[in-house]
Amino acid sequence: MRGFDFRQLWHSIIEKIWIVALCVLAGLFLALGYLARTPKLYQGHTVLEVEFQEPTVVSTEDSASRMRSSFLASQEAMRTIEQNLTNQTLLARVVRSEGLAEDGGRALLGQNITSRDASKATPQPVASPTTNKIDNTIGVTTFTPLEEALGGATAGMVKPVIRRGTRLIDLYVTNRDPAMAQRLAEAIGREYIRNSIERRASFSQDALRYLLEEEERLKINLQKSEAAVAEYKAKTPDALQLGGGTVATGSQTGSGAGAGGARGGVVEDKLQDLNTKLTGAKSDQIRLEGELKQIEQAGQNIDALLAVPSISSSGLVNDARRSVLQVEASIATLALRYKEKHPKMMAARAALAEAKEKLHQAVMAQPEILRNSIEQTKATEASLQGVLQDQQGVAVALNRAAIGYQELARQAETDRALYESVLRQIKDTSLTKDVKTNAVSVIEHSALPNSPVSPNPTKAIALGLLGGLAAGLAFV
Repeated sequence: MRGFDFRQLWHSIIEKIWIVALCVLAGLFLALGYLARTPKLYQGHTVLEVEFQEPTVVSTEDSASRMRSSFLASQEAMRTIEQNLTNQTLLARVVRSEGLAEDGGRALLGQNITSRDASKATPQPVASPTTNKIDNTIGVTTFTPLEEALGGATAGMVKPVIRRGTRLIDLYVTNRDPAMAQRLAEAIGREYIRNSIERRASFSQDALRYLLEEEERLKINLQKSEAAVAEYKAKTPDALQLGGGTVATGSQTGSGAGAGGARGGVVEDKLQDLNTKLTGAKSDQIRLEGELKQIEQAGQNIDALLAVPSISSSGLVNDARRSVLQVEASIATLALRYKEKHPKMMAARAALAEAKEKLHQAVMAQPEILRNSIEQTKATEASLQGVLQDQQGVAVALNRAAIGYQELARQAETDRALYESVLRQIKDTSLTKDVKTNAVSVIEHSALPNSPVSPNPTKAIALGLLGGLAAGLAFV
């Protein structure tokens, strides 16, 4: 097989260079014709920034604010805002606010553009605040078919792009009129912010209206509940003796802490006091019976008997012991001066024996006294037990009356908690309903574009020349 002959190809090109030149020239004319016939499109560019949360002058910690802040910090919020910038309703709002439907949309669609000077002189009619205000009062903005159609046409001119790795959204708007492109880029960002603020204000007004209605309903319920509590207290005063007043009922006089809340009820206090006394009586009986058993085991052993707490603490026994100690001290003093046979020493010895005998008699009398104390303790315990049973019966009877009161009091407290919660929400909503802030803000305004973004002359001519050259080589 013969190889490709480049020399022959070169000679063929040289011989038919005029064909290649004609094709290149034709491609150039086609590119120039394309540039002449294709409308020039200019691009307005506005940059929006989305904050992590809406700025506010009123600090609120409600769950709705926390959820909204959490949503604004997410990527889904950025995508939602990006898509809403091409929303047909928003763009119809832009058409109305800029008055672009007054000339039938010719300025918007570029149908009356004859020159650059004419485009710069494009009229900018002001918005119709009266119409918008009337529409916003009913909560829904209505647009004419022309405004909706122009809004749909504007959607094809708008291209929002999230700048990667940032909280910024680049808003591009293309139009045949550079002034219109700039104007639309500014208007879309501005109207999106206004629409968000108005929607939030409308929602706050609806919420406030609902809360005021709910406040009236809950106020009536609270008044009925508190009236029922007061009536029950008047008919059944004994209900409060069992701690029925421990449930606070807001404005009810004598309820809450002032009606047994701190003490738990008259009957309950009596029961607790009786239980304490009964427990003490039982403890005393057990202690005394234990000491009596210890006395019986000691028998006639005076030293062992003196070790029993009830005997050692007896007044008679203590007096006798002091007498013995005094006589013993006197004998010790006399022993320094006299001998054992001295009359004074003998008299002192006799006094000591008498004191010890009195101590013995005092100690031996204590077991009977202890038995009497045990019997008294048992009688006291039995009496307390009977009183306690009677008081428990009273408590059971009063408990039936207290149940109804406590149910009414709890209902009144629930109604008051709901009422106060609604009042707090009304206060928060009233403070924030007129705050005109938004998480989206314009941080870079659109400049007037000086050169079109489409068509690109350099690119069009280059493609025309390359296409002509390729066609010429194909003919060769």
